[in-house]
Amino acid sequence: MKRLKRTYSPEDARKVLLDGIAKGYWTLEDLDSPPPGTALTFSEYRRFCANQGFSFDIPVYKNLLRDPEENQQDDFIL
Repeated sequence: MKRLKRTYSPEDARKVLLDGIAKGYWTLEDLDSPPPGTALTFSEYRRFCANQGFSFDIPVYKNLLRDPEENQQDDFIL
């Protein structure tokens, strides 16, 4: 089976999130819950991967700015 490749790293995602906090776009607490539409996006992701024959792990939403050592896994989602 084919594997999807990441287009960005967790470090890059953390930089974007910190920049958004610094600019006042969101707060750290805003990032603790998934944005609207996340459940639909995840279901479409699973459906697409299954139809294309990709192997995949179901993504889990998490705030990458909380406990960075715990979030070193490869299955992060913004």
